[in-house]
Amino acid sequence: MASNEAISATHYLYVNHDYVLRSYKTMSYSDFKTLEQINTELGIVIKDENKLYVNIEPVKLSNLFVEIMKVAFDLAIKIDTEMARQSFIVDNVLMELKRHIDISFFVGNAFNVDKSKGLTGNPDSIITNSDNQLYITSPVVILVEAKKSDLGGGYAQCIAEMEAARIFNERKANNIPIIYGVVTDGVIWRFISLHDNIAVIDSYLYNFGDGSKILGILKYFLQNSHNSVGSVITDPTDISPSI
Repeated sequence: MASNEAISATHYLYVNHDYVLRSYKTMSYSDFKTLEQINTELGIVIKDENKLYVNIEPVKLSNLFVEIMKVAFDLAIKIDTEMARQSFIVDNVLMELKRHIDISFFVGNAFNVDKSKGLTGNPDSIITNSDNQLYITSPVVILVEAKKSDLGGGYAQCIAEMEAARIFNERKANNIPIIYGVVTDGVIWRFISLHDNIAVIDSYLYNFGDGSKILGILKYFLQNSHNSVGSVITDPTDISPSI
């Protein structure tokens, strides 16, 4: 029979080995599951507002986008996976957005910013106010997370990606005042802003409709980010939602 000392030593090695494995496990954006975790681990304050962007004018859609979405939207809903909603709805929205404003966007690219904070991984979509489509450059303005359902479950992950974008821009000496986030299942779109360590979640459910309103809001985010560089904004909700 093993001695008590041997048993204790074996138990210590097992526990210590488990600790070492957990210590070396790298967190990523998808490991942020709750808003409380965002507040505790990243120090970001969470607030909610309502109907922040309802007055933004829709854009005039291209005929190409209208024709594509007649097929793509229904197809995404029928397939009913996150990948389908990203590929058939979100990606087409981003391509249409590029027709209205000079941007670059990246789908599924690695965006590893701060390993110590768990800010690593591959956001669904990254939109930058830059014309460089070869690699991600600052300023990163909008992060998009596509979900099959349970949009609320995507808030924490999206905000973690937004914080990573803030740090990324700051390191590149392009510290724009506000980072925006989007969580969507393709049908319902939810919008988040991050400014001065405060994440504001708009609780209003923005329906996709024909996409013109959603594109108008995204265009506003990019224009506002470009125009507000160097200005002082006390709160994201202080900005008048007009283009």
